[in-house]
Amino acid sequence: MIGYLDTSAIVPLLVAEPSSTACRRFWDDADVVVTSRLTYVETATALAQARRLDRISSRTHRASLRALDALWAEIAAVEIDDQLVRDAAELTRRYSLRGYDAVHCASARQLTADDLVAAAGDRQLLQAWLEIGVDTYDTNQS
Repeated sequence: MIGYLDTSAIVPLLVAEPSSTACRRFWDDADVVVTSRLTYVETATALAQARRLDRISSRTHRASLRALDALWAEIAAVEIDDQLVRDAAELTRRYSLRGYDAVHCASARQLTADDLVAAAGDRQLLQAWLEIGVDTYDTNQS
């Protein structure tokens, strides 16, 4: 299986969250893990916000950033190009997606493998993927 993870499926691999077990299972079951190149900065942003809100300690924040670098070395990144950006903009209009979610939607759609499954915890993104024909894994339901 080719597993596409959006940021909401990667952050729980780095810090304890209710969906951490489901995300780890998805990661372990995937033969190849894929995400958008922008996921790195989006994940670092989520970790920084968790630190600012005192949801994680400074020590956990630093450890999570190191863990992100280790995970990133195992991820195949979908590159951002003009066509992907235009596709994401169209998906934003069609499915009322937020910016990064539209990039994730377009990035997964770009992968044409029959065994692609896209994981997220965001219902709107999951629904958009289903409507464009991408199999999904809801990290909140598993």
